[in-house]
Amino acid sequence: MPAPQRRPILYAVSATFPSPAAGGRSAERRIPQFPARYGGKMRLATVLFCLAAAVLASAQEAPSAQREAFGRAWQAAASGQRSEFETLLPTLQGYLLYPYLRYEDLRQRRALVAEDEMAGFLADHADWAFSSGLKASWLNSLAERRRWEALLTHAADSRDTGVRCAYVEAHIATARTDGLLPLAQELWNVGRSQPDACDAVFRWLQQAGGITPGLAWQRIQLSMKAGQPRLALYLARFLPASERPWVERWHQQDRGGYRRLDQAAQWPDSGKGQDIVKFGLERLARSDPDHAWQVYQTLNGHFQWQRDAWSGLVREIALWSAVNGSADTLERISAVPEDARDDSLLEWMTRWALATGAWPEVLRAIDAMSPNTASDSRWRYWKARALFETGEQERGRALLGSLALEAGYHGFLAADLLGLPYTVCPESPSVSPAEIEDLASRAGFERSLELRALGIANWSRSEWTLAVRGLDSQGLRAAAGLAAREGWPEMAIFALGDSGDQRWYEWRFPLDFSALAASNASARNLDAAWVLGLMRSESAMAVDALSSAGARGLMQVTPGTARQLAKKHGIAYSGPDQLMRADDNVLFGTAYLRDLLDRFGGNPVLVSGAYNAGPNAVDRWLKERPLEDPAAWVENLPYYETRDYIPRVLAFTTLYDWRLQRPVRRLSSRMPAFDSGAVGGTMKAAETTEVVCRVSG
Repeated sequence: MPAPQRRPILYAVSATFPSPAAGGRSAERRIPQFPARYGGKMRLATVLFCLAAAVLASAQEAPSAQREAFGRAWQAAASGQRSEFETLLPTLQGYLLYPYLRYEDLRQRRALVAEDEMAGFLADHADWAFSSGLKASWLNSLAERRRWEALLTHAADSRDTGVRCAYVEAHIATARTDGLLPLAQELWNVGRSQPDACDAVFRWLQQAGGITPGLAWQRIQLSMKAGQPRLALYLARFLPASERPWVERWHQQDRGGYRRLDQAAQWPDSGKGQDIVKFGLERLARSDPDHAWQVYQTLNGHFQWQRDAWSGLVREIALWSAVNGSADTLERISAVPEDARDDSLLEWMTRWALATGAWPEVLRAIDAMSPNTASDSRWRYWKARALFETGEQERGRALLGSLALEAGYHGFLAADLLGLPYTVCPESPSVSPAEIEDLASRAGFERSLELRALGIANWSRSEWTLAVRGLDSQGLRAAAGLAAREGWPEMAIFALGDSGDQRWYEWRFPLDFSALAASNASARNLDAAWVLGLMRSESAMAVDALSSAGARGLMQVTPGTARQLAKKHGIAYSGPDQLMRADDNVLFGTAYLRDLLDRFGGNPVLVSGAYNAGPNAVDRWLKERPLEDPAAWVENLPYYETRDYIPRVLAFTTLYDWRLQRPVRRLSSRMPAFDSGAVGGTMKAAETTEVVCRVSG
């Protein structure tokens, strides 16, 4: 299943084009007959009526014919059928998406296109989604042909590394080098090897004396940070001979995982030595903070640290001590100067205190957070819990009471602690049909919807993304309305997320796939609301969602998992494309969910975590973090994505209970203690709650 790191959703490119729907009026029409007494006027009216009918029929049939022709031309371009493409191209000049065919034509002929033609096309279509990619391809082709003047004219604002190097080389080739050194140094000073297109620039930079020892050391540091030690060794040649041993020392420490960093006690106290020790201790702290602290104490008297470097180093060791649950975490945090205790450290200090039951420390850490962080629902919830645990029940109850007015994970948990009903205050979407229609008629949205009708998902989303950029809140609401009208739930969800309209539940939690979720849930004895909550969390209800890790579809199933499930359960599997079909994706996703439920004793908390991070990670966390309180266990997970994912799934599940008009189960009933056995069977009355709209005051 999906990898533990956050997975930005990408989208698949459709390789096929749906045939235009049969429809439109018949070419043969019954012509109305009129009495003869109307004479010529009626005959003229009849002719005009027929012409109007023919025009209407043509207008209705034209989009289908144009879409079909465009689809054939687009496929011809993709498959290299140049002759067919050139035959179809002129027949589509009046079609909305004709520039996309021009784009394909120019992209394929970019080395032959006249400069004015390409520049003019790019200028005329600067707001089209293909513009930036086409420009980069064209500029690279100019660089390959050493068209220096054209590059100087058109490449100044490019962010493509190869183009930027060619732009600098164009200055060198035309003897326009005044002020060029900083730009060349910027291109050189990165933590990875640059493309071959930069070689000429870097030769000039070296000849011009632009690679100073200080700049070389900066790049060595960047290389080590980027995990490129061999590049660092290569860069040592740009240092004076007396300083090159520092790079070898660093390389040897890196090869050993910085386990022998205490050897630095034999090094002279220099800036380079401090750089290596600080970097090494910070890396070591992630895997073994106790050893890192021990080495730090050994070396602390040897190096005369600058205060910022020293406080940052101590802060890093203290942070990873808290993440790893080290027994001496509090002592190490106490060593961090107060002005270096940022919110990230204080959050992990809070989690460490939760894990150890140190409730007074929970209060102290939360009270030290910035107001913006402390106001987050998670820290208000844990502050209320700490107040109860330290004897301040009245303050704790008041804080929980205000939190229980919010429709979210911590709000629902607060309501459960107080025995209150859940507060959900829905608002009906307030966007007029006229606003939606006005937005739909704007060029970017027109292009997006037409591309979607053709099944070209990637460009459709790219056009939509550009079209919504810069919209105000009401414009985003209209975009959500347009997406909802077009049956595009994920775009409605994203638009409302940007507009801040969290109470438009009808669009934020669509029911498009409720029947599919219910049928699969019933077949595997699953909770249909939970399936929908997980689906909503995984893909935002995008049928063709594709993650950077290769997870696909509504429930983000990977091909590897699908193959395993197919073998285990006898499910027919034909390949990754099958996972982009809603029915098949939910079939595999719910089969996997059932397997995880059986493995983890029916506990939704553990299963949700395993669905996101993998079952082995959950097994490891249960062993390393044996907490009885599931909410505290979730809060202490080291993967930030899973730490946020489980609460999101559970909150969305609760909201889908409500959206499906089922008895709404209390969120805490889906969070049993890990040793309490499976969750299932008939719900008790105490496990359900009313849903009302309560407001403060």
